[in-house]
Amino acid sequence: MPGDMHPLLLRDSEEIGAFRIVRRLAIGGYGAIFLAESETRRPVALKFALHGPSSEDDSRVDARTLKEAHVLMRLMHPNVVELLGYRRWPDAHDGYLVLILRYVEGPTLSEWAVRSRPSARRVVEVFSQVALTLDAIHREGVLHRDIKGSNIIIRVSDGQPVLVDFGSGDHACAAIITRGSLPPGTPSYRSPEALRFWTGTREPGSRYQFQPTDDLYSLGLVLYEVLTGGFPYPAHLPPTALLASIEAAELRSPSEVNPRVPAALDAIVMRLLHKRAEGRYLTGAELYGALSAALELADLSWDEPLFPPRPLQDAVTEESEEFFDGDEDARELRRWVRAPERPGGEWDTDTLPPSRRRTPATEPGPVAPGKRRPALWQLWLRKRLRALRRGLASLGFRKRH
Repeated sequence: MPGDMHPLLLRDSEEIGAFRIVRRLAIGGYGAIFLAESETRRPVALKFALHGPSSEDDSRVDARTLKEAHVLMRLMHPNVVELLGYRRWPDAHDGYLVLILRYVEGPTLSEWAVRSRPSARRVVEVFSQVALTLDAIHREGVLHRDIKGSNIIIRVSDGQPVLVDFGSGDHACAAIITRGSLPPGTPSYRSPEALRFWTGTREPGSRYQFQPTDDLYSLGLVLYEVLTGGFPYPAHLPPTALLASIEAAELRSPSEVNPRVPAALDAIVMRLLHKRAEGRYLTGAELYGALSAALELADLSWDEPLFPPRPLQDAVTEESEEFFDGDEDARELRRWVRAPERPGGEWDTDTLPPSRRRTPATEPGPVAPGKRRPALWQLWLRKRLRALRRGLASLGFRKRH
């Protein structure tokens, strides 16, 4: 493949077959997503794999994207992102795989929970629909395997939640493409049983059998976050420490953390986060039934926002969609820098994960007179950009003029 045709080098207004790039939406470790328009000006999302089938070390990236296409082909549901087709670019034989998806306009569930200040009633309505959607895809033999707030979009047109990003998804007839014992996914959202398998003694070559209850556990974590504004466990611990934290913790109920949460939701959330799979709801339909029963008994307090208005200085931030550059990792770090519960100031690294803590080798030097020391996230982002440029250069990609 030509070195100057990598997806990360695509620019706004560039044409990809019958589509014109509008802007980049997001970038991750495996793919980049762009908003594009068809010849009829119909908006679509183009999801590019970042490696082609000829890559020796990362061919699994291409296979994973192809698997995502096959998973989505099995699903036809109004609350699941729709696959319109797929192709390779720029070469039809060995180009980068591109999924053509119906564009879902709206914030992620995580952004919606912060910006719209929903009531308990509205949260239960949204999660009830997600529960039904999970039930539907599980009955089709599909597992999402990466349920989190950023993989659910609240559709602007009707306020419905839509499941997106099936890049970690699986179905009953799919081939195994990953080498590890655990399926791909976000480590902090893994279920306790998955962590036990990972950290325990196991036969060589054995693989964890992901179940619908794993997806439901992840959804329970998302619901806890939306109701309380925080994660129930330290999110960035390595697997062994995370499992120990889960096993040892006496989980505080949502209403203890946030008194605005109706007490009727405590039992539902605590059951979703049960430390054993058999203690949880076994299907999305069961969860939907529990949420519906709670909603039937709701009083007027359920219509109050779960959180008070945000301070004026936080009303508009770089997290607003119009300012977001698509880098989820950088956004996560910016959020940490602003976190009000952080014990220290900007340079306090005690609560950072080990990979992000300062060492003597990474500690910034003295600042010249009249100069301002860059923020922690700016230093980190510069490092990421330098690493990306080096990576592209090593692959033979060059910047277009």
